[in-house]
Amino acid sequence: MFEAPAGAGAVLRLIRAERATTRSQLTLRTGLSRSTLAERVHSLVTLGLVNEADGPSTGGRPPATLEFNPTAGVVLAATLRPNFCQVVVCNLGATPVFERTYESAMIDPAAVRTYLQATLEHAQVPAQRVWAVGIGVDSECEQDLRDALPHLHDAPVLVDRHVNLRALAEQWTHWRAVDHLLYVSVGTTIECGIVSGGRVHQGARGTAGGLGHIGVPGHAHVPCACGNTGCLEAVVGGRALAEQLRAAGLEASSPADVAALARSGSADAARAVRSAGRAVGEVLAACINFYNPGAIVLGGELAVASQHLLAGLRETAFARSLPMATRDLVVSPTRLGEDAGTTGAAVMAIEHVLAEAYVDRVVQRRDNGV
Repeated sequence: MFEAPAGAGAVLRLIRAERATTRSQLTLRTGLSRSTLAERVHSLVTLGLVNEADGPSTGGRPPATLEFNPTAGVVLAATLRPNFCQVVVCNLGATPVFERTYESAMIDPAAVRTYLQATLEHAQVPAQRVWAVGIGVDSECEQDLRDALPHLHDAPVLVDRHVNLRALAEQWTHWRAVDHLLYVSVGTTIECGIVSGGRVHQGARGTAGGLGHIGVPGHAHVPCACGNTGCLEAVVGGRALAEQLRAAGLEASSPADVAALARSGSADAARAVRSAGRAVGEVLAACINFYNPGAIVLGGELAVASQHLLAGLRETAFARSLPMATRDLVVSPTRLGEDAGTTGAAVMAIEHVLAEAYVDRVVQRRDNGV
């Protein structure tokens, strides 16, 4: 059975996935004639996206093997925080080749443009080699940056929330076989990045994953910064846990302090983190029953104390979820840690410019001399 229609983008998709790596295999998969396929491959080779090499010989002339070339260009991946901006140059396989961090009291669109340009200059990368830019931000500045920085030179700029990019990075790097994944970040805030069908799920207005503002039964007296009461984040977020530990006579002013105390053997901190895990697990049980993910990845500042957090989370999430929904469910701490956001920004940019329709447009512009 062949896959059609098959432009250059579809051919590249098959080569990247190693589902077809010779012309004969591509002909069978796409249904294209040999001459049309030759045109598609020639376009990809001309763009530098595909290399040809001799395949293994089984007697006679070996067939030419087609391979995706991740060095055909680069993407810029940036992570914006209140007081710094990290920019990484990655090849089209998301492998970092250069990194630079800029400290600043003000991260605005003009500063971001300056940092991106400065990184290219320090890395000695010509602007024409940049295929796209991916940027991870806090939700409050997402739209402003999109509006102010749609392109860098001729490269498209894509912007998304940190939690979504971390979800994408985990799925792309370690969970390729899992199409439905939740990345739960537990720290000062409690958020969830949702991967559905291998893609980040944004929701109608880009606010999907607001796990921290789901109500926790029995805590209607606890006010939340959002204006509601009893929100998960207000009950067991990093600030709430730090306040609990201070009341117990411990020094804790942040989620990182709470996690450090739990890891160092503080019984009070370990109990607090495990209790937080139970509350998160209770809310997640509803998500598991509703969404049926294949994996849940736990990140954020409190994930450093993952032993206690995971124990509490599993205790309630599995107890309150339907057996069929948890039969093959894997719950795991993040494997990427702090690098997840930047990796996700790179993957977002790469998947955008290597999508079938985008590659077809690039080929058409080249053929038209644009």
